[in-house]
Amino acid sequence: MDNCLLDLKGVGNRIRELRYSLDYTQEKFSSKVPISTSYLALLETGKRAASIDVLAQIANTYHVSIDYLLFGKEEPLQTKNDRLFQELSSHYSEQEMADALSLAEFYLKNLSDSGKKA
Repeated sequence: MDNCLLDLKGVGNRIRELRYSLDYTQEKFSSKVPISTSYLALLETGKRAASIDVLAQIANTYHVSIDYLLFGKEEPLQTKNDRLFQELSSHYSEQEMADALSLAEFYLKNLSDSGKKA
């Protein structure tokens, strides 16, 4: 039965790692959920358990699974890339994103072409 207990420190570490991966302060991360920064600090240190509502809000806002937050089950690379793309695209205009995607496409084509020449 002990294997069913939730590791609050592990959950907190994953929330902190998610925040760090986005290069967000506690203030910015918590404002998007929305929760207080003091509550976020308690979650990150494992001193409080997040409610299901807060976990759902974090998962939805930051495009991670609740499975990942609770149990550390790695999300697929595609999911990580989708989350990163969603986060980046929220900061830039449609034209800036189109320009960035064109540059990425150019880079990837050249990268694959240079691999074929070797």
